[in-house]
Parts: sequence; structure tokens; C-alpha cells
Amino acid sequence: MPSLSFLGQSQQLLITALLRHRSGLTVDELSSLLSISRNAVNQHLSSLSGSGFIQTATLASTGGRPSKIYSLSPSGLELFQRRYSFFARLLLSWVDKNLGEQETKLCLHSLGEQMAREFEDRIENQSSSTAKLHEVAAVMCELGYDASVKETAGNHTEIIANNCIYNKLAEEYQGFCTLDLSFLSSLLKADIEHKECIVKKGNYCCFVIAGHSD
Repeated sequence: MPSLSFLGQSQQLLITALLRHRSGLTVDELSSLLSISRNAVNQHLSSLSGSGFIQTATLASTGGRPSKIYSLSPSGLELFQRRYSFFARLLLSWVDKNLGEQETKLCLHSLGEQMAREFEDRIENQSSSTAKLHEVAAVMCELGYDASVKETAGNHTEIIANNCIYNKLAEEYQGFCTLDLSFLSSLLKADIEHKECIVKKGNYCCFVIAGHSD
């Protein structure tokens, strides 16, 4: 996900103004706040809207033409720093301390199943097991895993993930990979072997799919 620093200074100021005015601002209001011309505001809004960071609504008017009001989209809000990993570590630490290792693993297994339910329709719509595998790899890429399907000798199929999206958490909490295994097992309705793991100094994560055939 892009961050605010990838934008130019004027666009950063515009985005920040919209953050501080959640109900939205008109072109005239933005022009006044930022001390730039209406044309410049419109150019920035066009660019930011094209990137999906801005959403538009029509402001009701008691007379004359209705005006547009601009606000941050959910993607625009995500440009600002989030501390998801920090709070995830706090939550996981609390679960581990208060419920114990076994309950923590059960929680991670359940989270993996919940993740899978978000994408199961996409997988079920595929006509073959090979197509399902490639769709799972596509889903993983969208989540940041940089994943691909690999056929190996002996008719084994593997999913290779070059990025561990939970790397810090997995380093701190043994058994965190339970989430990945549960996620893949639920999506593919198959047993998964975690053959190689980035956190355990592997070059990548390798998930072997048991019993794959068309």
C-alpha cells in the first residue's frame, strides 16, 4: 500500500486537509485552505481520484448549481500511518500470556479459517484443482505473499511464497505459521505440509499440497 510520502508536497497537504475535515471540502474551500488556485486543486483532485484516494459526493444547494464535495476514500485513509502490527503483537501477547500456547494456536487456526472464508467463493468458482491452486496463489499475491505454483518431480505441487507477511509476529511467536497452514488447508480442502519457512531461515516459504490432482 502506498504511503503519504510517495505523493508530492501539495498533494500531501490536500490529503491532510481532507483528513482533518472528514465530512469533506469543496474546491473553493480547499483552494482557500491551501492557498493555491482552483485549477491547481482540480488537477490534484483529478490525479488523487484516479488513484482511488478521493471520493466525491454532491452537496445539496438551496439555489444555483449543486457543488461537489471531496473526502478521503478508505484507500486514502490508509495513506496515513497505521500500527496494525504493533496492536497485533499486543493482542497475541495477551492471548499467549492469559490463555496459553495451545489456545493461541487454536485462535490462529480459527483466524486462518476466517481468512479463507473471505475468498472461498473465488476458489470454488474455478473448474479444476489446478485452476483453484493458481487462484489461491493469486489471492496470496494480493495479500502480499508474492506466491506462485510449482510442479515438482513425483507429481507433487507446491505453493512458493517469497514474502512472509507476518514475519515479525512469526519470529516472536512460535507456531504463528498455524495461520497460514489453516488458511491454505481451508481454501484447498487439502492437507498442507510446511516444507520450508522464511522465519526458520529458509529462502522462501514452501507449502506442499497433499493429494493434488485434476
